[in-house]
Amino acid sequence: MRLTALTLAAALAATGASAQDAGQWTGFYAGFATNIISPEFDNTAAMIPLQEGTGFGAYGGYNFALGDNFVVGAEVGFGGPVAFQTSSATPDFEFENQLNARVRGGYAIGNALVYGSVGYQTVQYSAAAGIATADGSASGLVYGIGMEMLLTETVSVRLDYTSTHMNPDDTSTLTSGVGSQIDANAVGLGVALHF
Repeated sequence: MRLTALTLAAALAATGASAQDAGQWTGFYAGFATNIISPEFDNTAAMIPLQEGTGFGAYGGYNFALGDNFVVGAEVGFGGPVAFQTSSATPDFEFENQLNARVRGGYAIGNALVYGSVGYQTVQYSAAAGIATADGSASGLVYGIGMEMLLTETVSVRLDYTSTHMNPDDTSTLTSGVGSQIDANAVGLGVALHF
């Protein structure tokens, strides 16, 4: 992942001098991503550390250019199952059906777009005994930053970091009861097709 970030940064530096209109980002897009997610429990008695998990998902949205360099847009994303574990060999916690909606705002530099995002995310989760007593769902704020680059007029790659802070819809499913929160930080690498 560190090599990917360095590659994108080098490409950004190489194209930064040839400023282009933000209009090249205008339109619909859809893509696939792989995400490394690191969850943790906040303000809960179940302070069992979990290892990172890797998942896959899809996303799509629409961008609109404001002037020569500013870009705004809206995006929805869906992620499949992601399993996390403690020191044992079997999964202890799992995210399923991750759904988020975000608004994005960014600045175009050459073929690159540096952006920030904010939105709302919902997930379903399941857990082994000792972490939670039943399956459940959680939802909350998601925000992040990222960098996207057009490789061609219709294909882009991006590196995206998001932080999510979710409250369980039924806090009794977590061992600490009321006040529990599930936090998740994610780094994603995506490829999209622009229409």
